[in-house]
Amino acid sequence: MGSHEMNGGQMSSGKGSGSNLVIPFLLGTAVGGLAGAIVGTLLSGHAAHLVATLVEIVDRRDGDDRGRPKFEFLLQ
Repeated sequence: MGSHEMNGGQMSSGKGSGSNLVIPFLLGTAVGGLAGAIVGTLLSGHAAHLVATLVEIVDRRDGDDRGRPKFEFLLQ
């Protein structure tokens, strides 16, 4: 809204309204960063297991292809 701020349905052009918005932004950034770090730490073991499982599924080959090196697939 620029330099205008809504107060109870009324528009007011306060010069100090921009500085009032910095504190909630910084507080939200800090809380969000901390919460993201905690959740990421708690879920990292599960995420690593999921990625390893997906890599294993994608990397799986048929019995006939076991003796064939992987780089030959890229040449075809």
